Amino acid sequence: MLAALAWIGIAAAPAFTRARLTSYVHGAGMWGPLILLGLQIGQIVIAPIPGLFVPIVAGMLYGPLLGALIATVGTMLGSGAAFAIGTRAGMPLLRRWIGADTVARAQELVGGRRWLALVPIFLLPFSPSDAICFIAGMIGMKAERFGLAVLLGRVPKDAALALAGAGLIRLGNLVSGHP
Repeated sequence: MLAALAWIGIAAAPAFTRARLTSYVHGAGMWGPLILLGLQIGQIVIAPIPGLFVPIVAGMLYGPLLGALIATVGTMLGSGAAFAIGTRAGMPLLRRWIGADTVARAQELVGGRRWLALVPIFLLPFSPSDAICFIAGMIGMKAERFGLAVLLGRVPKDAALALAGAGLIRLGNLVSGHP
């Protein structure tokens, strides 16, 4: 199943170019923000789209306020969905793959205040944030702590990317294409 999903992601990736998505979303009229919201959620849960792309496009198309709102709401919903999938389906599988003792040690690591380590990881642009959402659910992290880590780490990063897309923050050649 994982191989089939990976193949679908690789095969579908060329369809998700910046120009195609921009013209599709722009041409959707009132449905455009909902399409971007769905893409943001989808890129977290199934990930054929690079994580930096959707917030930038949201800022480019809908400006700093609506673009940042689309990106951050999508991030919260997508991260929550990945966490829920990890919680529901992952724990039995994880125990089988790596053993109950290893899972118990991982659960101890995120106990107390160590969950705060997720915040700087989520702030990094090329960190495996999507995978971490699944894993946090798998190891039984408390949902409140996970939600707070996403709110403090992923949301500011995606809001900043939307602001960059709107032209309020410069990210070198990533957004503008100029040196």
